[in-house]
Amino acid sequence: KKQITYFRIYHHLIMASEGVGGSSSGGQLEERLDLTNETNDKITQATALVESSSENLTEALAILAALEKRCRVGNDSPNLVKVCETSLQLCKDCSNDEALIATLKTLSTRRSQKTKAVSALVSKALPWVLDMSEDAKPGTPLPVSTDEQKKIREEMVICLRDITNGKIFLEAERARLTRALATLYEQDGKIA
Repeated sequence: KKQITYFRIYHHLIMASEGVGGSSSGGQLEERLDLTNETNDKITQATALVESSSENLTEALAILAALEKRCRVGNDSPNLVKVCETSLQLCKDCSNDEALIATLKTLSTRRSQKTKAVSALVSKALPWVLDMSEDAKPGTPLPVSTDEQKKIREEMVICLRDITNGKIFLEAERARLTRALATLYEQDGKIA
């Protein structure tokens, strides 16, 4: 057994000295791809699709989902953030709340998703459910007029709370969302 262990250690040291392997073996940071041109082209293409007809939202989101994966895997955080924000904005522009919530959940739970992307998603969606004006109390939900809007706002707050759960870098946002949810439940008479 000792020979096998020594061989593994020796092999690991040889591979690291030759520069073979990932960031753990050689100590180098992962290579970052620059996908700025492709990102701008695909965002323009997706936006044009949605502007021609809101029925093309699924197709536009598919284009952006493929680009999101390339940016995430290629370690291109600035363009990843841009793609994620555009995906949410397209859903909002089409007034498709189901797609908005599904896109939020999908993008935030991707494997190896960057913290900057998750922060950007939450920051983009917060003003759609909370009153972010300076004179408003933190965590005040936006006023709505219909029962359907009220239901969607509550779903969105719960979705954003689920996304922020356990993420220390989104602690303040989670506190605002929790307060907003408590206010919504008080208004509905669900809690005293």
